[in-house]
Amino acid sequence: MSWDGGFVFGAAWAAYRGSSADNTLHAHAALQLAFGLDAPIRLRLEGDETCEGAGFLIRPGALHAITSKASVGLIYLEPQAPLAFSLLDLMGAEAVEPAPSAVLERLDTKGDPEAWLDGLQAAFPAPERRLDPRVSEVLQRLARTPTLSIADAARGCGLSESRLRELAREQLGLPLSSWLVWRKLERAAREIAAGASLAEAAVAGGFADQAHCARTMRRMFGVTPGMARSALG
Repeated sequence: MSWDGGFVFGAAWAAYRGSSADNTLHAHAALQLAFGLDAPIRLRLEGDETCEGAGFLIRPGALHAITSKASVGLIYLEPQAPLAFSLLDLMGAEAVEPAPSAVLERLDTKGDPEAWLDGLQAAFPAPERRLDPRVSEVLQRLARTPTLSIADAARGCGLSESRLRELAREQLGLPLSSWLVWRKLERAAREIAAGASLAEAAVAGGFADQAHCARTMRRMFGVTPGMARSALG
């Protein structure tokens, strides 16, 4: 089987519906909700631990790979998204945990990814916990100007660069640099979905070259752009 389903991109989220295929251990810079559409989903974790169930919540930075070759639903929520805060609040201390039934019940396995997000957002409205407005401002600056350095983005936000990095890691659950790389991959993926060549997508994402983009995507998604192209195109 190949990754021959379809990716959908939204504001601070992305989702995939389709068959799962080969992937190596990888770690997203996003909260992931992974679930089986017509059968349980199996994961391999760091240390060759395995788990199987209807669905799992996977923290940003948690190493994992999908080992079941079946139809799956995958939702990626950037850590600053209100829904990510809501779902993280449902988790305990583990990096990967079974998704609560209250979450899985909101997912129509026959529906499309947009409906999944609508159902989850209706069931889990924005929590009281919010991203620090200074971190939020910096993320917005970095999103608007991808070539901006973290040091430049920090100017005027009332934080030193070192304190910004510390606070962002505390609130996002991962280094700010990893969030930036995730955004670069998103830009490259959107370009591939729009019909760009893999080399063109790498340049658009801000990578040094196609090989750099491929290495980064394998590290964060467990697949190369070539492997993912059928799902993105």
